[in-house]
Amino acid sequence: MTNVQLIQESTSVRAVVTDELTMTTVSALQRQLRDALSNAKSDLVVDLEQVSTIDSKGIGLLIAAKNTLASQQGQLRLINVPAHIFNLLKTLRLASSLNAEPASNDSEEDLERYFEQALAA
Repeated sequence: MTNVQLIQESTSVRAVVTDELTMTTVSALQRQLRDALSNAKSDLVVDLEQVSTIDSKGIGLLIAAKNTLASQQGQLRLINVPAHIFNLLKTLRLASSLNAEPASNDSEEDLERYFEQALAA
């Protein structure tokens, strides 16, 4: 089951998500994020370093969060995105619009290789 730790920072809320971002976990996470962001106009930084799996519902949650924040003059940023998730976002042409930053332990060559493998699949 997905766990999320919310950390209020000076101009943003940081959400550290663990395990998976899938259909079985999205509704609980959505409630937590909505509650955290309703208390203050903030940006949202989502740390995906410990996320092993994401599906269409998880991607939908990230897009919805981005749109909600944009309507409130806030921004969404994804940090420490594992290579396989980053390349999925890149393949779907969402990496830049979701402000996704790959995990620092992935080299450019690794990311390109993963991207090419995803395109070939």
